[in-house]
Amino acid sequence: MITFNVVKERHGWAIRLGERMTTPFRSRDLAVREANRLANAIRCHGEHTEVNVEPADRSGTAMWSGGSHEAGEGSAASPAAG
Repeated sequence: MITFNVVKERHGWAIRLGERMTTPFRSRDLAVREANRLANAIRCHGEHTEVNVEPADRSGTAMWSGGSHEAGEGSAASPAAG
């Protein structure tokens, strides 16, 4: 399983894949959108992926989007069209 983690960084939001990180995004929503786009691109090749989203205030439970599930109502993540 390939896991993308959307996390708050010093200069914005970033997507982590293991120790690797993307360029920071200005907003959490942009980072989530890109993480879902990356996950969907990999899924179309038969890999299992997931997207974990760190809460904006860091006090709540991380949200999840990906795999065979679509983000439900109330989730900050939504699957990319494709």
